[in-house]
Amino acid sequence: MAKKSLSRRGSSKTAIGKPHRGKSRSQSSKQPGKDQHPDIRAKQPSQPRQKPNLPPIPQGVELLYGKHSVKAVLLKRPNDVQRLLLAGKESYHEELVNLARKTRTETFLLGWPEFNEFGRSLDDDNHQGVMAYVKPRDIFDESDFDRLEKARCVLVLDQVSNPQNLATIIRSAAFFHADAICIMKNRAASATPEVVRLAVGGAEMIDLYQITNVSSAIEALKELGFNVLGLDERGRRTLAEHDLSGKTAFVIGAEGEGLRQKTKSYCSDLVRIPGGMAGVESLNAAVATTVALYEFARLMDSD
Repeated sequence: MAKKSLSRRGSSKTAIGKPHRGKSRSQSSKQPGKDQHPDIRAKQPSQPRQKPNLPPIPQGVELLYGKHSVKAVLLKRPNDVQRLLLAGKESYHEELVNLARKTRTETFLLGWPEFNEFGRSLDDDNHQGVMAYVKPRDIFDESDFDRLEKARCVLVLDQVSNPQNLATIIRSAAFFHADAICIMKNRAASATPEVVRLAVGGAEMIDLYQITNVSSAIEALKELGFNVLGLDERGRRTLAEHDLSGKTAFVIGAEGEGLRQKTKSYCSDLVRIPGGMAGVESLNAAVATTVALYEFARLMDSD
């Protein structure tokens, strides 16, 4: 049975249907009212529907989940969102429903059993009652480096393999307005739906490049005018002592091992973050990246 229109409680919002919970056969076969007529819904696809029989998911889409990740994609590329699925209290999803309404995104409010059925392929249950089927974002590669001609700050990840670290790096890069992140195609973490969720919307706000060879990528960035700085605890100078006024690329090494020796040899210079003590000589890869990005942003603001 449909929930009463919210307008009866002094709101102008459209009614959202209740989840289906054990209706009798006679109730289930009842014809939808005028406000639920298929033609009306077709004209207003952003209005959540009651207990729908969802059509098959189109091929070539990916499943994103989590409130912030889905909000980011609705803001950044709403036309790529094929379908929005929501569960739980309607008031919890008010912001997403309003965003979907503006972009006429097909939206469904489901009961938790139905929602969990559609989300059974998720790695965990941290979806917050929000899923979206979305066209995959553009992932660039070395052949697209000409797009970085006017970029100011780029990250190059040398075998960073921990998904949580990658997510934090993506989030920090977006927060400090870096232009791009170069991620190794092999032997490294990738931007999976779980990483995208952990990045809390950051993945939609920065360009991602998949590279096959870190050394070649560094050389290509140098040709574009980048000063390539490897983060290394044994660097001669600190970040604050280095000139960060120009186009800068930070190279971050793997967890534990840090930068590979070959990678170091291709960097313009190695820089360190001051601090540490015996037994705690270095920072986590994601934390070190965040500090470097902050220093870059601070110096840019002081110019």
